[in-house]
Amino acid sequence: MGTYSIEDKSYFNQFTNGYSPYSDRDLETMMALFADLMKQHREDGTRICEIGCASGQFSQMLASRFSDQQISFCGLDIALQVLSLYPYEKICGSAFSLPFKSGSFDIACLPATLHHLFPFSDSIAELKRILLPGGHLYCMEPNLFHPQRYFIMRWRFLYRLWRRTNDVPIHPLRLMNLLDQSGFDDIRIHYLNLYFANPSHLQKIQNYLADHITALPLKKYLMPWFVIVARKK
Repeated sequence: MGTYSIEDKSYFNQFTNGYSPYSDRDLETMMALFADLMKQHREDGTRICEIGCASGQFSQMLASRFSDQQISFCGLDIALQVLSLYPYEKICGSAFSLPFKSGSFDIACLPATLHHLFPFSDSIAELKRILLPGGHLYCMEPNLFHPQRYFIMRWRFLYRLWRRTNDVPIHPLRLMNLLDQSGFDDIRIHYLNLYFANPSHLQKIQNYLADHITALPLKKYLMPWFVIVARKK
């Protein structure tokens, strides 16, 4: 069973003023991909769990975007200090042993969270458990096909020089296979760029490239993020 180290909790608890790196443009992209999910769930009340919710930027954007629908939110994070800023129902706990009854939620959201939840088979088994049949998993992750991810993140001894938390890059196609084997179907993937509110010089170059990439086959290799949406059978 997966677990967290003291280093993991210390790393995420440093964000005592909240953790909101995304630009409005990034959030709008995420919401557009989320809209199809909302059409498939109940107008009389959709239960959403955000795993690794931090201060709740993603949940708040969902609440704003879908204000005409009844949505109840619950956030889970291991970092109690930053979790205290989450504005909805919240629980400090582990994604490897989710403190929820089976079939508690319609949608589970992991915006840039799953790569902190290795081994993935353990965390995905828990995510499947808390979803209702027909419930959806929404997962946004760094794209291992992107050159930066491929040449740095996949070499763990190099990556650990930068960050020593539970942080394992995800191969998008292997994740799709794992979801299929774990009892999910209707698995869809979208490759995208995130622009970030305060981009570095390298990020500005990436943003320029993303704005000028038109060939669809190239997006798999030149977009540094992907979103996977899957339905529990």
